[in-house]
Amino acid sequence: MPGSGEDRFVLAWRLADESAGPGVPREVGLSLDDLRLLASIEGKPLPRGRALAEALGVSAPVAWGHIRRLKRLGALSLCLSVKPPPGSCECITYLQIDGAHFADLKSLDNRIADDPVVIQASRVTGKFDYRLHSVHSDYFSANDWSRSLESDPAVALISTRFCRTVFDRKRYAAAMLGSQ
Repeated sequence: MPGSGEDRFVLAWRLADESAGPGVPREVGLSLDDLRLLASIEGKPLPRGRALAEALGVSAPVAWGHIRRLKRLGALSLCLSVKPPPGSCECITYLQIDGAHFADLKSLDNRIADDPVVIQASRVTGKFDYRLHSVHSDYFSANDWSRSLESDPAVALISTRFCRTVFDRKRYAAAMLGSQ
């Protein structure tokens, strides 16, 4: 039963938590049953009525109770997938941080979080410290944006590659269950 408390663990998940600020990670306690429930519905449109109950293997009132609880926790929300318009330019940018400017790291984090063209940001290991996925109106604005990052005092090295997303699979709960 979801939320039964058995095999509980905490997930650090990017959730809408306006009290902590936009894009600030918040910990949410989810059981393995919660993850299984999320895995059965994530990455596709939320079924309605009987279809939702059948997808979750419970009655309709119980199914909607689970959905309301997961929304309250912040583990489930509406997500729209928008295809970039023709002529737009996607980039993957890697940033290496200048070790002498670690005080500027919070400023860089805020800049990245506030930048509307950045659709995903990750801290990574290896030669670079950040991986940014961004979408721009055209090649020229992408190039200008990339050059503006070079001027940040925290950035020592930048590498930008142009790309086109083949697919974007949002299946986090299924991936976590698969790694169990």
